Amino acid sequence: MTTVLPRRSAEQTPPRRRSPSVPSPGRRRITLYALQGSIVVLALAAWEFGARTGAISSFLFGRPTAVWSVLHKRAMSGQLWTDIGVTSLEVVLGFLVGAVGGSALGLLLWYSQFVADLTAPFIAAIGSIPVLAVAPLTIIWFGTGMTSKVVIVAFSCVVVSLTTSYSGARRTDPDLINLMKSFGASRSQIFSKLVIPSAMTWVVSGLKLNIGFALVGAIVGEYISSEAGVGHMILLGSSNFTITLVIAGIAIVMVMVLVFNLLVTALERTLGH
Repeated sequence: MTTVLPRRSAEQTPPRRRSPSVPSPGRRRITLYALQGSIVVLALAAWEFGARTGAISSFLFGRPTAVWSVLHKRAMSGQLWTDIGVTSLEVVLGFLVGAVGGSALGLLLWYSQFVADLTAPFIAAIGSIPVLAVAPLTIIWFGTGMTSKVVIVAFSCVVVSLTTSYSGARRTDPDLINLMKSFGASRSQIFSKLVIPSAMTWVVSGLKLNIGFALVGAIVGEYISSEAGVGHMILLGSSNFTITLVIAGIAIVMVMVLVFNLLVTALERTLGH
């Protein structure tokens, strides 16, 4: 005898469990920005409170309101914008020469493994030289003007960009290279159509790494000899024991790094990487 099981009604069917909702990328980004802003505000508030109550020495560490006052006064006088403009121009020109030029050289090394192996120890030796050691020589060779600062910034960037872009070029899929060769593609066509696009992620990563190096190079050059710039601003504050001016200069450097990072990130999105 066959037993027929009764069908469950809609009311008897257990409800399905809903998967936890995944926040959208835009919502997640807004949350991150809000949390980051909250951390900054809390840190500044604790710093100001500690300086006013004496828990933190305002002579040694300053306080946020005093730093803001210094920045406001220099902005009103126009000196702040002059300093930012000078340093930004040094960074941009040196970055174009060192980072972009170094990336191009690194990609071109793909053409010859022999040349890459021949120059490898020299590139490593140049990369091991501290910028601070080269800066005085650069001032002597190129003078105290902007040219020497641009050279120092370029020197700070070239090795990192060269090595990262060359690494990306060498990691191009050999099967794809052989496939293009089988279709009769020349080396220049393989380089332009395959090697450069596949290495672009490495190139952009090298550019991101070099933003901080470029600013360090500009600040070091302005430390050695300058009449304007954010490095000159920091040097002026340290020589006069004006801690608030030094901290104001450091804050400007941090903001500049963030701005340049955003520009490189925008470039990365434009390139589709």
